[in-house]
Amino acid sequence: MMYLGLAGIMMASLVQGVFTIEDDGAALTILDNEAPVLTYRYQPGELPRLVPERFSRACYIHPLYGLDGEVLTQDFPLDHLHHRGVFWTWPDSTIGDREINVWALTDARHVHDEWVEKTVEDDRVAIAVVNNWVFDDDPDTPIIREEVRFVVHPEADDARAVDFDLTFTNVADELFVLRGSGTDDKGYGGFCLRPDATRKPLSFTSAAGPREADEDVADEPLHSPWVDVSYATEPDGDVVSGVAIFQHPDNPDYPHHGWILRHYGFLGQSWPHIQPYEMRPGDAVTLRYRLYVHRGDASDANVAEAFAAYEAAAR
Repeated sequence: MMYLGLAGIMMASLVQGVFTIEDDGAALTILDNEAPVLTYRYQPGELPRLVPERFSRACYIHPLYGLDGEVLTQDFPLDHLHHRGVFWTWPDSTIGDREINVWALTDARHVHDEWVEKTVEDDRVAIAVVNNWVFDDDPDTPIIREEVRFVVHPEADDARAVDFDLTFTNVADELFVLRGSGTDDKGYGGFCLRPDATRKPLSFTSAAGPREADEDVADEPLHSPWVDVSYATEPDGDVVSGVAIFQHPDNPDYPHHGWILRHYGFLGQSWPHIQPYEMRPGDAVTLRYRLYVHRGDASDANVAEAFAAYEAAAR
């Protein structure tokens, strides 16, 4: 008992966190000891110069910050204007006979509906919100009800965890089919991260070791429950930080092989990839992930060990 008590004191000494929230009416920023952790954008913001109006969007995270204040994500990158920080979208989905593409923002998008939870404690912040997928020509008719809950944990051992629960319900009166991009079997869509590609090169690591970018799962399936991307904290810098996506063991088809890794700046867990997932009216599916933000690369941060602890706790 004395040993366990001492271990608890030692662990507590490695964890720090006094959280606050700032809300400007369009975006909610979580701070830890006054340092920004992430910003959740629940209303569309001002578009960058020369970006077409069709790319207006909300209901995603940007910036996601590293532990030393570096911005880990990009928004409106010139090579892919639809990419946006941390986001969860699919391109080749349909409702009835009509495509609904919230990935590329082609006549459809997420809209904020209501807040469910804003809980601030010393050891966590929990945010829950309801969003709807709608068509631009019928914004008052929800197609998919999206329930998002994410929990931000304090920094511990040079890392921070952010847990996501995402539930999607077909609230329309027709069959909904969820599907990633079928173009060249790329499978784009799912839980996605756009790293800041101004700080290339990007180094990807899976449970099987280092992984080259641009190897599509159609060519070489990656049956890994996690993938990490690490890169310099500033252009041409020597200091590295990164972020990993962990799949939760309760996710369908765990561990799902649908990973998308791109040299230009993209990491995605692409469930259900190119396989259609049918949802009748009233059907729902829940996906859970952890973002593991850390100093150093995947080896420095012991990402494999961190995932093992996450998986054990989840089971």
